[in-house]
Amino acid sequence: MAVTNHREYFRLSLQIPLSAQLKIIGINQVMVDTKYAQIIVVDISAGGLRIHSKLDLPLNIDLLLEFRFSLFDKQMKILGTLTRKSIFQPQLFEYGIQFSLDEQAHSVLISKLNLLHIRLRQTNVISSCSFCSEEELKDFYSNP
Repeated sequence: MAVTNHREYFRLSLQIPLSAQLKIIGINQVMVDTKYAQIIVVDISAGGLRIHSKLDLPLNIDLLLEFRFSLFDKQMKILGTLTRKSIFQPQLFEYGIQFSLDEQAHSVLISKLNLLHIRLRQTNVISSCSFCSEEELKDFYSNP
C-alpha cells in the first residue's frame, strides 16, 4: 500500500543541516520571553521545519516558538508551533514545526528556499547561510 504525502510544500532535506536558534515566545496564548536555545534544522519547506533539539518541549500545551537562522545573508525570524515530537536519541528530540507566516514573510521564505534548492545542487554548503560546521554537529550530537 502506497503512503500518501499530504504536505502542501516541497520539503528540502539538507545533507548538512542549518544551525538555528529557538525561543519560546508564547505559552497558552500568554506572551513570554525565554533565552534562545541551539537547534539543528534537518529539513525545511515553506510550511515548516524538522528540527533536532536538546529541549524536551511538551506537546500538550500551546507553545508559540520563534526560529532564527540565516539564508543568503538574510536573518530569518519565523514563528511556528509544534506538530510532532519523537525521541531521536537519549536526551535529543526531533520535532515537526508548522510555520505561522503572513503573506509577505511567506513570499520571502519561498524565494529564499527556491534559491537554496538551486544552489544546493552545486554544493552542500553555502557561506551566506547558517549551515552547521563539523565541530558544531559533533558537539551537538555528542551526549551531554
